[in-house]
Amino acid sequence: MRVQRYHCERCGSFSPSHPAVEDDHRYPRAVTQLADAVDAFADVSLEGIQDILTVHYGVRPTDQHIHDCLTEPTAEIVENDLPVYSGVYTYDEQYLTVNGNRAYRLTVYDELMRAPVAEAVVGECTKETVREFLTTALAEKPTAVITTDGRSDYPEIIEDDLDAFHHRCRFHFIKNGEKKLHTNVFQSLRYSNTEKLHGAIVWSEFKSVFDAPSYEAGLRRFEAVLDKIEHLPSELRTYVEQVMENFDRFAIHLRHEAVPSTTNNLERYYGHTKPTRIKRRFRSLQHAQAFLKRQMRVRTIKQGLISRDRSLSLGRELFPSLSLEQLEPLFTDAKERYLSWRDCDVG
Repeated sequence: MRVQRYHCERCGSFSPSHPAVEDDHRYPRAVTQLADAVDAFADVSLEGIQDILTVHYGVRPTDQHIHDCLTEPTAEIVENDLPVYSGVYTYDEQYLTVNGNRAYRLTVYDELMRAPVAEAVVGECTKETVREFLTTALAEKPTAVITTDGRSDYPEIIEDDLDAFHHRCRFHFIKNGEKKLHTNVFQSLRYSNTEKLHGAIVWSEFKSVFDAPSYEAGLRRFEAVLDKIEHLPSELRTYVEQVMENFDRFAIHLRHEAVPSTTNNLERYYGHTKPTRIKRRFRSLQHAQAFLKRQMRVRTIKQGLISRDRSLSLGRELFPSLSLEQLEPLFTDAKERYLSWRDCDVG
């Protein structure tokens, strides 16, 4: 049997408990709070957190102990609690590793609120898995437009199951075409230099459709491309034909400025939640879900368009002793402007 005793530096006495140590806990709150902060804001493994605690506090919890401290019960779908939802979302996936096995992170992101709506970790990214995630995560929420990459499953799920408008991400669409232009056209002996030049010019004009200053201007640019489609290599004509079949699916962002042209904001969220660690490993599914819940809170605190009081309440779920003075430096410039506008509106 092991008996834990704590030494008082002032009087030299020993006691079986200490006010800085919670019941049934071995280490002071400061130790666990530092582990929480490192996990929330830094790209550090469990062993790295061990080293930080060793250097900073002179204690070295086991990596399993740190894992257990950082893991909290969550539902299969980790949901945010935003005051309102805009109905304008982006959806994407990211692969990760859980206990040595490949898994997938599914995320739906509110573009106007600038915060995640819901996330889940699944073993397989099938059409039915995506359908169940999106219909569950967006149930009883306004759903107007969802921007995704070009996976063929999305239109049916979004338009039929969610009764929303499916918008195709411009970045992914153009990126795929650029790849074909370089590999199938520029590096091919099938086309002459003149044909390659004409193809590149028409493709450049086609790309400009999605950067037009207005919907009408984009439509005019696209019609001009159709007049020159015979100069476009056959490998690239399919991209023009896809847009021709449903122009609004690719250009709704030109008609409604609230709709993002890409999924870049969600991609940046992935980048800010430590992609190297996520793709490396999580020890358990529960650890991965708890990590996503923590990152969802951090993103909403820093960037989400919610009030100071709500931000502070959310911050204290992570760090109970957090003050507003400690929290405000975390806010992005965009959130600071939003909060200033709220202050003026209230005044």
